[in-house]
Amino acid sequence: MRATTYILIAMLAMAALTVGAQAGPKLPAPGTRARQVLLKQALDKELAGTLVSDLNSNRKEWESKKPEQLRQLRNRYYAYLRLSDARQAKLLEVAAELDRLSDEQRKAFLERARWLAKVVAGLTPAQRAQLKKLPPAERAKRLLELKAKLPESQPTTRPATSAPAK
Repeated sequence: MRATTYILIAMLAMAALTVGAQAGPKLPAPGTRARQVLLKQALDKELAGTLVSDLNSNRKEWESKKPEQLRQLRNRYYAYLRLSDARQAKLLEVAAELDRLSDEQRKAFLERARWLAKVVAGLTPAQRAQLKKLPPAERAKRLLELKAKLPESQPTTRPATSAPAK
């Protein structure tokens, strides 16, 4: 009786698999290009919004950059690595604050950083040191005075890479 039960169960399982296979969509054979594409699509759908998708988008962005841009990014990264741990942490805090700004606030901040870079670029090292010694309110007032003296047609000479001095 035991053997008959096992045979009956096996036959029912095979019948269920056969019916299920006939009812389901016909998939291409394993290993074919069509099956690989279906697998890739299923994985892309499953991994959307995950670390894998972020890494893939970062890779695509990196590959789209010109060699000069890549060199500049590497140099900035190596400069970051040479900073002390405290300075790196401060830089990450400032970057996080910048990320929290709205688009309008970020645009205004970057505009201020551009004119500040122009003003500071026109100062001698002695003038910069003197400016750093001033209290924040007086420093801001002096920077605005220097900004007013800038010609309006003068283009930005370099992009701002850090937040204004406090």
